[in-house]
Amino acid sequence: MKPETFRVKFTQHQRRPGALWKELVFELRNYFEGWAEGLNIKDFKGLKDLMIADQLKRRILSDVKDNFLDEWGELIDSLVLAGKLDQYESVRGNRKINHVRMAERKPLDGEKPNSPKKEHSAKSREKTEQ
Repeated sequence: MKPETFRVKFTQHQRRPGALWKELVFELRNYFEGWAEGLNIKDFKGLKDLMIADQLKRRILSDVKDNFLDEWGELIDSLVLAGKLDQYESVRGNRKINHVRMAERKPLDGEKPNSPKKEHSAKSREKTEQ
């Protein structure tokens, strides 16, 4: 099986009715190992890149994914994938740039505004004192 097939089985596999949880663990472990070994993942750094790249892939629209079909399964380095996605968006002009400016903040002159609870309790005390 291809690594992508193992990935799909690993992420979508369900426990069979009446099966033991240990059986599910065994099956999931086999699918995960098939996925990782098929992509030649040998260390934690490689595993980390694979997991982050997988999360990126889950957030990509299908029309964007269609442009990378030939290499989709082999894109396991998260920075390489992110670079390709950024390049694609810059060429397509789909990148949404946030042009909202931060409002200017005025200094508080060392005073903290009273919370509504404090103001309410202060007014209550004034009324009871009168």
